[in-house]
Amino acid sequence: MDVWDQPPPISYADSHGKRRTHVFDYLATLTDGRRIAIAVKPFAVAERRNFRETLNLIRAATPLTYAHEVVLVTERSYTPAAARNAQKLHEFRRAADLEADDIVARLIANLNGPTTIAELVAQSGLEGRAFRAVFRAIFAGFLRALDQGDILPSTTIAPEVM
Repeated sequence: MDVWDQPPPISYADSHGKRRTHVFDYLATLTDGRRIAIAVKPFAVAERRNFRETLNLIRAATPLTYAHEVVLVTERSYTPAAARNAQKLHEFRRAADLEADDIVARLIANLNGPTTIAELVAQSGLEGRAFRAVFRAIFAGFLRALDQGDILPSTTIAPEVM
């Protein structure tokens, strides 16, 4: 629902008992109200500085009023395709298209089994607008991508069982 870049710092005691502060890279609030504090580090830096141990100390000092969960994200936390899909999703969410979303939602409601994004887009008559709406529908949980990797027109999709 919301992502806060560089939220307020958390005070914690390091392994020697010295008071320190940590600023998370992001604080994400999900639609269900849960908050996730996210630390982003290159994997090599996290390993070299034993950041996981430090993060455990920070996690213990993080009140639930701040975050329900604390996570470390490195380049090993996701695939390059997942990063590209996330980047596209961010771009596609920037410009709402309620008409395309509504048309695609009606097409999804009538799906009886797997199809491709290209087939659903063709049925809509909306071309790129429908591709973006289908993409958003996948991440909203209305459709499931059956293929791994980048979400493309050739990606096989199926309605998500709710």
